[in-house]
Amino acid sequence: MLAKDVLKTVPFFSVITDEILEKMIEMGKHVSARSRQIVYNEGDESNTMYIILEGMVRIYKKDSNGNEVNVAILKDGNFFGELALVDSKPRSATVVCLMPCKFLVIDQIAFMGLLLKSRSKVVFHVFSALASMVRDTTEKYFHEELAKEALHARIEIERHRLLAQMVMGVSHELNTPLGVIGTTVDFIKGRVTSEEILTLFSTPEAKAVLDDIVEATNLMQDNIAQATKLVQNFKKISVNELTAVKETINLVDAMTDIIDLFEINEREAHLKIDLRNNLSPINQDWFGYLSYLSQIMTHLFSNVAAYAYPKGQGGKVEVVMSADFLKKPVCYIIKVRDFGHGIPPENLSKVFEPFFTTGRIDGGTGLGLTVVYNLVTVALKGTVTIESELGQGTTVKIIFPQVIRD
Repeated sequence: MLAKDVLKTVPFFSVITDEILEKMIEMGKHVSARSRQIVYNEGDESNTMYIILEGMVRIYKKDSNGNEVNVAILKDGNFFGELALVDSKPRSATVVCLMPCKFLVIDQIAFMGLLLKSRSKVVFHVFSALASMVRDTTEKYFHEELAKEALHARIEIERHRLLAQMVMGVSHELNTPLGVIGTTVDFIKGRVTSEEILTLFSTPEAKAVLDDIVEATNLMQDNIAQATKLVQNFKKISVNELTAVKETINLVDAMTDIIDLFEINEREAHLKIDLRNNLSPINQDWFGYLSYLSQIMTHLFSNVAAYAYPKGQGGKVEVVMSADFLKKPVCYIIKVRDFGHGIPPENLSKVFEPFFTTGRIDGGTGLGLTVVYNLVTVALKGTVTIESELGQGTTVKIIFPQVIRD
């Protein structure tokens, strides 16, 4: 799209003649920016408007907790910062390049100079268009707030549905078989160690066979006890899912339990999850919500199982735990990395958007990463980012404070 055509889509440019628009473009500057470069920060002085000739940008604001909230993703043929031409107030959001970009930059002084040379009717239409923009923005904000409330309710329904599914699955698949196996093993061990059996099998060879059987039953009992412990840990997490209790927990132990439980409940995912702990023993206590952490990690692992690797084949997942003690407050960092397909660049900016999914045909809801984003930013007071490269895999990075305060 030509720069003149883009300008015509700006409400207060739509009534300006082509001649004036062309003069404005001639007075504009062509500027290049590299990937991840900040175009401007929220709060910066404003006196320029940008037309995207090539590339893509992300516009975001920071909430009261310092978390980044996406406002828009714009690509070539779009514009931003247009109000700076008529209002020199500080920038209301931050703009960062998602890839190398080229912009046409329109200056406020050039715009005002050309506007003053125009007919009074044109000036009237410009300010009339501005008033219309304000009304439209107010109405849009109202409807967005209503949509957020509806989305929040749907996310809560999805969260409880997943929880119920997990509880039912583990209970059905583990509790009953473990009980039967445990009782059977106890019976076998009781019989082979009874005085009657020991009397009947008194030869050295027979005793050796009995010793092997007893050793095998001991091994089985140990593993049944371990499996039972995992189920109990799951029940503990499940209770916390419902009550959302904030408590002091050992973060490494909690992560180990969450991974063990996922691997038991999702054997068909065939994920090999490798936990790498870079936290020292004295820095592993976290005051936060075990329930929310469990949901976050379960959604991330489920997402890897569904999209990273060929269906049913699974693959490797790395979970790396570390901390940033230079940051105030002290923060934990958890990275979840797979080595699968990767995410196409055009989809990377959409993954946290509600209902965005490439797997709807397979039953995907598009809410998994949205739930992760909301739990990390709202419940854990943290941030979540995602990086990916096609054929190399994807890394999700979560940062949250060591002590979560209300």
